[in-house]
Amino acid sequence: MEQQDLAGFWRRAFANIIDLIWLFPLAMLLGALAEAVNGGAMSGAAELMSNVITGLVVLLFWVERGGTPGKLALGIRIIDAETGGEVPIGRLVLRYIGYLVSAIPLGLGYFWMLWDDRRQTWHDKIGGTLVVKVAR
Repeated sequence: MEQQDLAGFWRRAFANIIDLIWLFPLAMLLGALAEAVNGGAMSGAAELMSNVITGLVVLLFWVERGGTPGKLALGIRIIDAETGGEVPIGRLVLRYIGYLVSAIPLGLGYFWMLWDDRRQTWHDKIGGTLVVKVAR
C-alpha cells in the first residue's frame, strides 16, 4: 500500500459534527414515526428500530461512497488499513459497532488517534480501517 495522507483529529471531528446535523433530523423523524405507530409512546423496540435504520443509512454511505456526507464534504474517506482499498462490509459493520466501544470509556476510543502512529481510533482498529484525505 502506498503512503496515505491520514486525516487529522479536527477534520474528523468537524466531519462528525456535519453528520450529526443531518442525522439528527432523520433520527427525530424516525422517532416521531415510531411514536405515531405506537399511539404516542416510544417503545424500546421502536427506539431500537430507529437506531438500526440510522445505522444502516450510515453503513450505506460507507459502502457506496467510502464515507458519510460529513467525511466527503471535508475530503476524507474510510479505507482498508492493509490494502488501501475498499473495506468489506463485514468489517464496516464491526467498525460501526466499534463506535460504542470508542464511546464507553468517556470517549477515550475517539481520542486514541491523538497518540496512535496511524491515527486510528478504537473503532478504526476494530474494523481494520484508516481515514485518509482524498485528492480533490
